Amino acid sequence: MVTRAFTVLGVGDDLAETARDAIATLEELTDEGEPVLSAFRADEDAPWVIDVLFAELDEAAQARWLDVARSLLPDLPPFTLDPLAERDWVAESQKALHPVYAGRFIVHGSHDSARLPPSIWRLEIDAGRAFGTAHHASTRGCLIALERLARRGELGTVHDVGTGTGVLALAADRLGSPHVSGGDIDPVAVRVAKANVRANRTRRPIEMRVAAGPYAGADVAVANILARPLIAMAPALTHAAGRTLVLSGLRVSDRRRIEAAFRARGFVVAERLVIEDWITITLTRGLLPRPIRYPVPWEVDADAGADAD
Repeated sequence: MVTRAFTVLGVGDDLAETARDAIATLEELTDEGEPVLSAFRADEDAPWVIDVLFAELDEAAQARWLDVARSLLPDLPPFTLDPLAERDWVAESQKALHPVYAGRFIVHGSHDSARLPPSIWRLEIDAGRAFGTAHHASTRGCLIALERLARRGELGTVHDVGTGTGVLALAADRLGSPHVSGGDIDPVAVRVAKANVRANRTRRPIEMRVAAGPYAGADVAVANILARPLIAMAPALTHAAGRTLVLSGLRVSDRRRIEAAFRARGFVVAERLVIEDWITITLTRGLLPRPIRYPVPWEVDADAGADAD
């Protein structure tokens, strides 16, 4: 049974940033997509609402989650548990999400499908238990970065690491990539991504697997995750990317350490895109030669050259 908790922030455009920051903080408390978070207002004159949808946690776990949320965001109005928990609140929240425009792409939920004109740039992605509806600035940044690569003729094959809903893999397919694959550590996300691949009629088959990191090589590897796992995966990501990396899920404050980690592995920054304090970084493989390990004197013998990298 889905249970809803919500808090009403108030009315006004100035509260949009408060709502975004609150969601960014609460996302740190999510575990395998539980709970589902959203922030919205029904129209410009309506109040901003933060919704928390619990699908699996019991009442005690819900109470603990809300207590931690209150400790992290003490200035938020109190959360209210909705007495109409039998309603499909995931569907209700989806209806409040408007279509998102990112470059040529229009990412929308199924509730908006009949209202939008036909276009190859439409991607139907319903909010649910996987990240990636393009309402988050990092997803929009990746969509724009992939489109810019395609416009320059630099897209090629694409591997989507941490695919979530599969929206970036779908975008790569629409942009003409000859082969697209994706993976996620979360089996629920992979099931969602496979369903979205079927629903969006891709040009070519898109392989989706449960994987903790990149499992395939490609011209372009895209990873919209978070700074810490990106740095941890730097060796695997730079090995998987034949030419280009698109990295996001990053605050602007993460830029220096991310760029340092990937520069150390032979990649250079080609482009940065900042949306709402979130940054998407496109890097390309540099022209530096592979490092050679020269043996120290006591390692020199007849077979030493065979071990050099």
